[in-house]
Amino acid sequence: MLFAACGFSSPLAAKTERLPVSFQKTTLSLDLVDKKMAPTVDTAPLLAEDRVNEASGVPIAMRFAVPLSVSFDSRSMGTWEVLADGSRLWRLRIGSPGALSLNLALDHLVLPEGTAFWLYSADGRLVQGAYEGGDVVDSGDFWTPIILGDEAVLEMHAPAGSTEDPELRVSSVQHGYRLFGQPLEKQGSCNIDVTCSEGNNYRDQIRAVGMYSIDGFRACTGTMVNNTAEDFRPYFLSADHCGVTTGNDNSVVVYWNYESPTCGALSGGSLNQNQTGATLRANYSPSDFALLELNSSPAANFDVYWAGWDKRNIAASQSLTIHHPNTDEKAISFEDQPVTSADVGFGQTHWQVGDWDAGTTEPGSSGSCLFNRASKRCVGTLTGGLAACGNDLEDYYGKFSRHWSGGGTNGERLSNWLDPNGSGAQVIDGAEPGGGGPSTCTPGPYNMCLRDGRFELEVEWGDFVGGTGPGTVVPFGSDDSGLFWFFREDNWEMLVKVIDGCGVTDHYWVFAAATTNVEYTLTVTDTSTGTEREYFNPLGSPAVSITDTLALATCP
Repeated sequence: MLFAACGFSSPLAAKTERLPVSFQKTTLSLDLVDKKMAPTVDTAPLLAEDRVNEASGVPIAMRFAVPLSVSFDSRSMGTWEVLADGSRLWRLRIGSPGALSLNLALDHLVLPEGTAFWLYSADGRLVQGAYEGGDVVDSGDFWTPIILGDEAVLEMHAPAGSTEDPELRVSSVQHGYRLFGQPLEKQGSCNIDVTCSEGNNYRDQIRAVGMYSIDGFRACTGTMVNNTAEDFRPYFLSADHCGVTTGNDNSVVVYWNYESPTCGALSGGSLNQNQTGATLRANYSPSDFALLELNSSPAANFDVYWAGWDKRNIAASQSLTIHHPNTDEKAISFEDQPVTSADVGFGQTHWQVGDWDAGTTEPGSSGSCLFNRASKRCVGTLTGGLAACGNDLEDYYGKFSRHWSGGGTNGERLSNWLDPNGSGAQVIDGAEPGGGGPSTCTPGPYNMCLRDGRFELEVEWGDFVGGTGPGTVVPFGSDDSGLFWFFREDNWEMLVKVIDGCGVTDHYWVFAAATTNVEYTLTVTDTSTGTEREYFNPLGSPAVSITDTLALATCP
């Protein structure tokens, strides 16, 4: 068995539209807030061990962090203060020197009505939350998403008049030593960004794929899959060897739309769209699948797609996979030849990809679906292989047809979960909530939906060295306005508004202001009529404000 290139890959969505209270009100300087340190970490032995493990041929989830046992409690640690409006604020800084990222395991979290909880980087550039009482499972344990850097800030806020204190206890700090777009061991250069034109025929399938962490220190790839009831239950398919069990499934944190904003950059993705918590529904080691049900559906603005599948034991003549190599931005790989049936020790349980003709897989890709290119349906999940940039070696995918029947019990097969009404369907196409009809804008990382989804806004930019890409939506805004960034998520380039001016000029108005001199084209589309309006700024010209009160003659 050869599996050296093992890939990998809530009800809690990141709600970054609500900023921490300390960002909005006068509070103590962060320098005066209590700080606790996790134990120090020597990363060199960890990296050496990873290299050995990943070359051993044993399927494993990619390790990106090391858990450090702590006991940080809001009752005895942190800094409380009473704000001018009578509300109370608690903060605690947590440091782990040298960490590329941090995430936390909480074994006790109580958020009384009206209280909220956040986690953010010390520089304030990445915020996870706000989380409220309804986001906490009955057990009270909670796993946070990733914060980049070696210091994180916990914040809780109780409104004025609240008689019950919020409480939390951190039991483990995960010190990240490789992960998410950091310069150490990036994905191989032969990988193809899903942002590139090669992904154009598979935009729906790309939206179904997410990266996820387990226990805060291992990671894999997974795919949201449809079921015959088409009720959009959040079933997330991955590999059994990634290590999700009934004891740690609530530790799962899924990251959606972690993609490079520019074709070929292999970097620059955002971690803002995430959710935490899941329940393991079924798994089967011989064909190596795990089916999770996320604690809630992804937020609507994550624009997630439910992929279709084919349970027939038919070899695809051409294939593709969509995955997160080395826990980096999402990539797509293509196989032009038919896959073949393979025995990796349990009978003909796997499909063998002879070699990837474009792209590859890496540690971090495990659990990703193998799609039949013609039907765009999932036919298997990645166990591992020797494929890598610079070779023509094979990969192995557990067959969907073997996952279907599994070990014969509900907890070992897909059939009871993905065909709950016993329809006997052999195949099913993908779908998305609302049907994705042409009359309503579907929000995504690169398109903004305003005025109750009627208007879709997109930006394409070009810089001075030939780079191009889509503008990325900042996760703040209202129903009539929003922001785009071009190059970094903390450097916002453009504010846009669509205003109902029908009572004044019998038109919808478009207002925009950009702080840039790069080339861009802003496109505003009325999805109910198909009417478009474009605004262009030439390269090298400081952007002028847009105040178009006759933009769209589409009233009412």
